[in-house]
Amino acid sequence: MKRIWFWFAGCLLAIPLVLCVWGFVLPPQYRETFLGELSVKCERLAEPSDKPRLVLVGGSAAAFGVDSALLEEQLPQDRVVNFGMYAALGTRVMLDLSEPLLQEGDLVLVMPEQQQQTLSDYLGAQALWQAADGNFSLLRCLHGQDAAQMLGAFPQFAAQKFRFWCSGGPQLSGVYQRSSFNEAGDIISPLCRANQMPNGWDTTTPIRFDAELLDETFCTELNAYAARLAEKGVTVWYHFPPMNAAAVEPDSDVDAYAALLQNALTLPLAGDPNACILDSGWFYDTNFHLNASGKTVFTRQLVRDIKAMLGDSSPTEIALPEMPEPVLDETTATALDSTDADCFTFAQTASGLRLTGLTSEGQQRTELTVPGTIDGQPVTELSTEMFAQSRALRKVTIQENISALPDGLFEGCTSLQEVVLIQPDPGKLAVGRELLRGAAASCRLSVPADSYERYVLSYAWSSYAPQLKKQ
Repeated sequence: MKRIWFWFAGCLLAIPLVLCVWGFVLPPQYRETFLGELSVKCERLAEPSDKPRLVLVGGSAAAFGVDSALLEEQLPQDRVVNFGMYAALGTRVMLDLSEPLLQEGDLVLVMPEQQQQTLSDYLGAQALWQAADGNFSLLRCLHGQDAAQMLGAFPQFAAQKFRFWCSGGPQLSGVYQRSSFNEAGDIISPLCRANQMPNGWDTTTPIRFDAELLDETFCTELNAYAARLAEKGVTVWYHFPPMNAAAVEPDSDVDAYAALLQNALTLPLAGDPNACILDSGWFYDTNFHLNASGKTVFTRQLVRDIKAMLGDSSPTEIALPEMPEPVLDETTATALDSTDADCFTFAQTASGLRLTGLTSEGQQRTELTVPGTIDGQPVTELSTEMFAQSRALRKVTIQENISALPDGLFEGCTSLQEVVLIQPDPGKLAVGRELLRGAAASCRLSVPADSYERYVLSYAWSSYAPQLKKQ
């Protein structure tokens, strides 16, 4: 009996040791991924400069939204450093990493995405582990209260790193990799040529302007950041990111929100937020990511806002490009299953049918497949509340006809164990940050085996890595 207990105790002690070896000793596996750029951005920001710098701090809206070379051309007194990275890291991470690297005379534009996650004290533990792989000094940005969250995320990070090491490293494709960044930290890719979102916007991330977004902790931390930097001779302004007009919620009072924000912050707001709300034709794959032409449009506005703040009345001579036509989905149609069509209620939309709920038969089912068509009409959208309180449901299959999964889709589905995603390309299936809010904690997202790695490394899906599994 003692031997069994000794063996059991040995296994318990060995597991953390093995995970530490995988996480800290194995060669870096995430260096060439999108998040691998964070270490490079920190190195770039740490470089001495013979002239003041204009530093953009925020998420990927800054990385996709600014042409640093054009900024430097219009503002020759400054060297531009694009320190925009990834919303899922959390704005606090970017503030804390940038602060010790800023120099006297620098001008910082804080530019978080207009969404709950970035306007809070949020920390993306899994994303930070990946970004720090090979340069764990990045973890200096952590606060004491982050310890439990980081420790909880470490086993998943270490295990995935081990799997990548065994398979020869992540297989990268598309925009979301380190090679897409230029020397200034901007995203530069021929893929970002036009809007590729169905109907021109990502329905999973509507853009809101209301007082609920004004997180007190976030405002306090940002004010403290600006105050500490002021003592170093660094100026900090707040600037809104580029925002897709099609995604802005109806009846939004942008001016009222800006006034509330300015009242909560001690640092000034640069520019008019209304000027940052751009036509959907200037965007690429999210409501905050601009395409190549849109980047020029927003950079011109940014130059004008900076000049106005500095009292510079000189003209801004930047020719506007033509708005590109949206990219049409050229995916070959596949046979879709509509056997469960009678289990769903629906409403007509301009593009097809939106599923709104379940019929009495659907409410009793343990397994459901979202149909491709109902009465010959294509099913194109899912309502947030369509599975509300479906406590009998254990398995749901989502086919390729669906391009967006709204937050809280499975709220109240306490028996749900598996969501099967047929779509092989994660870039064609939009998802918010709270898809599984209110669902069973044991629920897993099953993806095509050949696409598993793409989902794990996907910009939108990487935060769901602990819940992803191969079909």
